Amino acid sequence: MDVSPVRVVIVDDHQIVVESLAALLDLDSDFSVAGTALTADEGVEVVLRTRPDVALFDVDFPGRDSFDVIPQMMKRVPSTRIAFLTAHLSDVFVSQAIRMDVHGYLLKDEPSAEVRAAIKRLHAGEYVFSGAVRDRLAWDSVSGRYTVRADNMLCGLSVQQLSILRHLARGESVKEIARVLGRSEKSIDSHKYRIMHRLGIHDRVELCRYAIREGLTVV
Repeated sequence: MDVSPVRVVIVDDHQIVVESLAALLDLDSDFSVAGTALTADEGVEVVLRTRPDVALFDVDFPGRDSFDVIPQMMKRVPSTRIAFLTAHLSDVFVSQAIRMDVHGYLLKDEPSAEVRAAIKRLHAGEYVFSGAVRDRLAWDSVSGRYTVRADNMLCGLSVQQLSILRHLARGESVKEIARVLGRSEKSIDSHKYRIMHRLGIHDRVELCRYAIREGLTVV
């Protein structure tokens, strides 16, 4: 029986990663690289244009990152299976990914055979996690969802609040964050103070230090 190859989009801000993974998949007739991109925004454009079976995104990008763009993209391409392929292992990143209902969280130190197998499983409708990620998860049979085992206050923030906090931790001003996220400065400032109140932090410098210490931003 003739089986069509799994169409994959690769989104990563490191050209060598994109080229290497694309070359690897192109060598296997089970896969077809539908497109590549070097920024999260470009990745969304490629996914919307090509409608692949699977899209692999890194977590962190200059400007808007994956957590900023993927939620709305998923609503527009519900048939595409979305997974992170990243070097960054953080309880907060994993928790946020699960709450966004992405379909997998893979680490870049996986053998190539494991990545190829994971893509096939994604295409088959499964949720896929690297072993080190899976070790941090618990299955909730009531909700039918995975949760992160660690008790971290950051995991209690909303996806939107975590996005704003990541940008603050990068040293971006309220004005810059408002521009990047397409929100008003008043809205960003309001969220900033709600985040500080919830975490019991009283100044922005300490807030940034806390976010970096907890692995919320990549430095």
